Amino acid sequence: MTKKITITLEENLIDELSTLAMESGKKKTQVIREALQDYFDTQAVTKSVQEYKMGTLKTISHAGVKAALGV
Repeated sequence: MTKKITITLEENLIDELSTLAMESGKKKTQVIREALQDYFDTQAVTKSVQEYKMGTLKTISHAGVKAALGV
C-alpha cells in the first residue's frame, strides 16, 4: 500500500532529482523511494556494526545456524 506525502526540498536538490530522474528514465518518486530505502538500509547496517562493537549484538555460530535449520 502506498500513501501520498508532501515534502519541501531546497531548489538545488529538486534540480538534481529532476536531472537524475530524466537521465535514469525513472520517475522522481521512484528515485526518492530508492534513495530512502538505501538510507534506511545503511542506517540498519550502521546500527548493527555499532551493536557488534559494543558487544550488545546477539550473534549465532555456524553450528547454531545449522542446528536451527535442522541440517
